Parts: sequence; C-alpha cells; structure tokens
Amino acid sequence: MNNKVTPEQVLNSVKQTQAAMVEMAARSIECMEKHLELNLKAAKANLADATEASSQLMNVKDATELYAVSQAISQPAVGKATSYSRTIYNINAEAAAEFAKLVEARIEEANKAMSSAVNDLTKNAPSGTEGMVAMMKSAFAASNSAFDAINKATKQVVEMVETNVEAAAKASEAAVSSAAPKKAARRAAAE
Repeated sequence: MNNKVTPEQVLNSVKQTQAAMVEMAARSIECMEKHLELNLKAAKANLADATEASSQLMNVKDATELYAVSQAISQPAVGKATSYSRTIYNINAEAAAEFAKLVEARIEEANKAMSSAVNDLTKNAPSGTEGMVAMMKSAFAASNSAFDAINKATKQVVEMVETNVEAAAKASEAAVSSAAPKKAARRAAAE
C-alpha cells in the first residue's frame, strides 16, 4: 500500500496554502483601497455640498424661501446616499465573489487529492476491507454533494440579495424623483 505522504506533497500543500493566503490578503487590501477611495470622494463631495448649502442658506430672506432652499438641498443628498450605499454593496459583493472563487478552487484541489487517495486506497485495499472502502467512497460522495448543495443555495441567496438591493435602490431613487414635483406643486399652491 503506497499511501504515504511525501515531504514534497507537504511542501506543495504549504506553498499552495501560502499562495492562497497571499491572494486573499491582496484582495482584502484592494477592497480596503476601494472603500478608502470612495470615502475620500464622498467626504470631498460632502464638504463641497455643505459649503454650497450654507452659502444658499445664508442668503435666505423668508420662511418660504428657507423651505424651498432646504428642500432643494436635501433632495440630492438622498440620491447621493443611495448611490454611496449601492457602491459600498458592489465593492463588498465583488470582494465576496473573489473570495468565493479562491475558496472553491482550494476545495476543488482538495477534492481531487482526496479522490485520488480514495482511488489509491480502493486499488490497494486488503481483502476484507471492501465494506470500509465503500463506506469511505460513499461519505466522500455525500460530502461533495452537500458542498454542492450549500454552494448552490448560497449563490441563490446572493442573487436574491442583489435583486432586493437593486429594487430598493430603484425604489429610493423613484421616491426621490417623484417627491420633487409634489413638493414644487405644494410650494406653488402655498404661494
């Protein structure tokens, strides 16, 4: 029976694991860079918006104008917040998808190695151990089947969440868009 683990196999496994960890660390840093870039842009835009808003508010002469200016200032902020949230979600979803690919690749490698080991065991098993070998094959097949089912369910959940986030973002944008004409109509009726 030739089921001994060689030093080369151990070294290759360590190298593959180390490469996967470096890849995951690199993806994490890229994700952080995207978040930092987005937050810096948002901070700059917020500062510019606040400066413009305060300038507009300083020129207000009466309560009606104050209401109109405050409404004009707040409406774009809702759209920007929705866009910001969507971008954050997209960055995180992209990172999660890349992590999932890395994990799936490692699991695929492990399954190939395990399958090879089970096949070697089957070929070299002493007589009388057929039941044990069959049980191992069955357990291996069941674990692969369970992983596939979990993987499919996870992908369905991710798709459902993405659909819901997109629908919520569109509903928010539609609400902001439809609120502007209604507010303008109310303002005109009040004057």
